[in-house]
Amino acid sequence: METTRIKDLLEPPESANNLWYQQRGRHFERILNDMLSKEEMAPRTSMRPSGEEIDGSFSIDHSFYLLEAKWHAKTIPASALYSFKGKVDGKLIGTIGVFFSMSDYSTDAVDALLSGKELNLILFGRQDLLLIESGEITMRDAIYVKLRYAADYGQPFYPLEVYFSNEKQTNHNIQTQNKPWSILVESEADARIIDTLFKRFHTNTNFDVFPAGGQLAVAQLAEHLVKTYAANIGVFITPISDPDVQQKVINKLEDLGLDLVVLNCDLESWLGKYVSVEVYNAMMMLSDYNGKMARRYARSADLDKLISDNPSFSELLTKIGAQSKA
Repeated sequence: METTRIKDLLEPPESANNLWYQQRGRHFERILNDMLSKEEMAPRTSMRPSGEEIDGSFSIDHSFYLLEAKWHAKTIPASALYSFKGKVDGKLIGTIGVFFSMSDYSTDAVDALLSGKELNLILFGRQDLLLIESGEITMRDAIYVKLRYAADYGQPFYPLEVYFSNEKQTNHNIQTQNKPWSILVESEADARIIDTLFKRFHTNTNFDVFPAGGQLAVAQLAEHLVKTYAANIGVFITPISDPDVQQKVINKLEDLGLDLVVLNCDLESWLGKYVSVEVYNAMMMLSDYNGKMARRYARSADLDKLISDNPSFSELLTKIGAQSKA
């Protein structure tokens, strides 16, 4: 299979087997190498210092970066980030690790990095890489944006789509009361779920759904948007294992004056309660690859009951001018 574009590799053919997926991963690594080479970042690939496998490295001016590139069927777990961080920790002080994932990241993976004493990784997800490939932003500028956010907020993940959406608003001098809404959720999978749900409504206000990268990252991203763009923001919050930590997150978001939808379960379980028994049983026969089940629930949930049972969700819909298409 010959290709030089990430977008050409997004949809596996019906005949795809293990070899096809292995080749896709190698193509992805070569595409990244080409991106870095075109911007004169002196990439080196497949290094094995002292038996340790590293996907590669590159440089910007006099700063040096290690890279990891993954494209798996499932989201990247915390263990993969810990493993990569260990490799970066053992290198020259000041070396930064850059993890490129076309599989995105599990919610706990990004949060897990925040428990360490030193943050020396930044993370790129699928949408980030597609924006770079399409020419919306250079790799150099993308790294700068992510490093600046990591330095300001101590967060390894900053979705470039947030940067683009709000920079466009600022450039057009849109007044605060007329600004589109930013809807924040925890993960890329959650963003797809909420986007699917909101497509069932007519709205008279533009909005975008953005992933923060993790449960503990939501408050920092919200603070950044408020301080930098004075944005209108709604936030979906699902349970955090430590109730005290969750309350601190909620308190911070409330102090920022945001509109919160606080749930007592994850999004799939929340929406699943509003799907009929017949539809639910029919769906159980289908695959649940990459969060498909939750998105099916979002397309089939009883909107009237969903709205009546969840006042905070109903209030958010009212503020963005949303009405059911049904």
